[in-house]
Amino acid sequence: MRIAVVVRSLSFGGMEKVAITLAASFQEEGHESHLIYLNESDNQLPRPKHVHLHSFELKQNMKKSLWGIGYVWKVISQILNIVIRNSYFVWSGLYMSRLFKRKLHTIEKEYGTFDLIIFRGQGTFEMIWALHDSRFVFVNESLLFKNKYGFLQKLYAKLLFHKRNIVSVSTGVYHSFESIQKDTKLVVNKHQLITNPIDIAQTIKLSNEKIEKHTNPYILGAGRFHPIKNFPLLIEAYAYAKKHLNLPYDLVLLGEGKERSTIEKTIQACALEKHIHLPGFIENPYPWMKHAELFVLTSKIEGLGMVLVESMACQTDIVATESFGGIQDVMKDALSSHICQPDSIILAHKIMEVLQNPMTDFQHYLAPYSGQNITRQFITHFIPKKY
Repeated sequence: MRIAVVVRSLSFGGMEKVAITLAASFQEEGHESHLIYLNESDNQLPRPKHVHLHSFELKQNMKKSLWGIGYVWKVISQILNIVIRNSYFVWSGLYMSRLFKRKLHTIEKEYGTFDLIIFRGQGTFEMIWALHDSRFVFVNESLLFKNKYGFLQKLYAKLLFHKRNIVSVSTGVYHSFESIQKDTKLVVNKHQLITNPIDIAQTIKLSNEKIEKHTNPYILGAGRFHPIKNFPLLIEAYAYAKKHLNLPYDLVLLGEGKERSTIEKTIQACALEKHIHLPGFIENPYPWMKHAELFVLTSKIEGLGMVLVESMACQTDIVATESFGGIQDVMKDALSSHICQPDSIILAHKIMEVLQNPMTDFQHYLAPYSGQNITRQFITHFIPKKY
């Protein structure tokens, strides 16, 4: 089979990392795999080996197009976006869809026709929304929450998703999309639940890299410093466990973001500057995961929660607070007891409980995320059998 995975860019991010893993997984399963990224960006992730790589540079080409037509179109799109709220992708997508089609045709002339083309992330969908092809599959990684859509929102949803092949990465994302589908009267060709893959061998390899890390035993949290990640809850739970439950470990929070000052103030209010550490954004977080006593996730919303899977691949136990999304998909069976209510005292006790009774075998929980399992599901559900 000839498969293409399409993503907006290869910048550092969970969705981009999964796109690379998926493309590599198709190659490892014996398929001809291509990875297409639509925009260049700084600080890009490492390219996968043995996967054909193509940079379309849609936004850059839009600016450089013949006689400046693309640049003029971009300006017109920006003006229309002021008149009609959140409509920029509609107008710019009309132009970039044509660019994408032309570049895809060039690749197919050289390599042959693709059997399957997988697009990841809504930002990617928006750039090529005007194209329809039975080989296209849109992978939805986000939770959609609006109970009622207005006219424009319904129109935008139909432009993106109507009569498409859709994949949702978790049960929460699947049901969220179904509710939006019902509210907007969307009709899709197929809607399938297929989770994200993880390269377990590569994760273990990266976790064994020797890097400078925290010397004292520690509990770990990681992610964007954003309100949705709810790091203040973890800090407050840690403070309670430290003060009342004799927790002997430090707390390390990996990440950066707009809520850093809020996090720092929460740490200061708890007088825990000596025990809570913020090393910033770490390109390779896996050695930190491997050497942590426990990984704790306190997000209010998680499309899936791949960081939990990555932690288990590093053989580190996990705790998470209840949230809407895919955490329950990851933490099944015995691991479901590692989920607790998003309350600082309850979380503190759950942290101590898991530390005292750690889980040591994660193979059962990692199996559904193997590249082999995920690629076979895509082929089974979206490539017609040829007789």
